[in-house]
Amino acid sequence: MKSGYMPQTYTEQFGNVIPRVLIGSGIEVRVKFDRETNRPVETGEIDSKRAWLYFPGLGVQSVKLPADFELPKGVEDLAEVELELPEACIVGREIYVRAKGLKTR
Repeated sequence: MKSGYMPQTYTEQFGNVIPRVLIGSGIEVRVKFDRETNRPVETGEIDSKRAWLYFPGLGVQSVKLPADFELPKGVEDLAEVELELPEACIVGREIYVRAKGLKTR
């Protein structure tokens, strides 16, 4: 049984499908949460960022990106992108994806 994020899981789930970025209102900022209170930390410290990608024939998938990620200049809505070091994990019936960044193709 596999567990945790793995590049192989990403490849198994998405193959060679080239995703398109859905910019909408921008890249989402995700703040750190206190596990004890299940509330955002008071400092508003950024934990990660999240982008939404459309994988033709497969649907929409969120991708977790590093806290310091900035969308490259010139990237437009629905542009074909390439994920940098993508990994995925499956928990139950949900797929979670993370990457070090993304760039236009």
